[in-house]
Amino acid sequence: MYSVSLVSLILATGALSASATEVSIKNRDTDGLVAAIHAANMSNSETTIHLAQDGLYPLVETADEEAKSALPVVQGRVTIIGHGAEIRVYSLDAFRLMSIGKNAEVKLVDLTLAEAGEGAIQNRGSLHLKGVSIIDNLSGEGFAIVENYGTLRAVDSEISFNQLAASERDAGTLVNYGDLELVRTAIESNFISRRYDSLVAASAVLNFGQVRLNGVRIRENIAQHEEEAKSLGTIVNLGNGAVSAEQVELEGNDPPESGLAL
Repeated sequence: MYSVSLVSLILATGALSASATEVSIKNRDTDGLVAAIHAANMSNSETTIHLAQDGLYPLVETADEEAKSALPVVQGRVTIIGHGAEIRVYSLDAFRLMSIGKNAEVKLVDLTLAEAGEGAIQNRGSLHLKGVSIIDNLSGEGFAIVENYGTLRAVDSEISFNQLAASERDAGTLVNYGDLELVRTAIESNFISRRYDSLVAASAVLNFGQVRLNGVRIRENIAQHEEEAKSLGTIVNLGNGAVSAEQVELEGNDPPESGLAL
């Protein structure tokens, strides 16, 4: 487990006060980042965490073993401004990079989330992404790189170069059970395979909720099949899932763009 000894220092700066708190984390100070999130979860105010310009924050173990998350589950009102920084997992163990709690309000800005072994993000709260890259992540036992059960809005962001291998349930690069809006965002060069042809696989979005797309690029994504191409697609609606789309660019996806629904 990461050390949280810095929590007391962060709290001393006023993280529990009614006013907003800002914290700067130096380059490669993963313990400091973990401590800042713990402190923000205990705060009654909004916390803004600034990462170092073009910094790197390596994650090698889980900070929340129950959630199997490399960072603590975010429970408060938190903004992380990356300033071009990267949060990357460096571990042979499979765990998620980040989890957002049910009542949390989280904004991620100008940041890269990469190389998690069991998906990148699980969101159960309110999550806003601005200029965020979710790249080079894997999911071996899971069913998504990004899981959304709450409200997720991504602007000027990308979900690219991720892989889901031999999923044992219906799966997608992004699986949405809640409210999802993508604006000027790219879903590109992702790969998904399924263990059984009876399962549904969406190379971009598997949707059980509401999706709005505006100015989105969906290109070069692959949903691999062994024998049958049925139940595959780029964007697939199941249950009460519904999609509205404007100015969506579809190119080079396999199976092609028609899939089950768009």
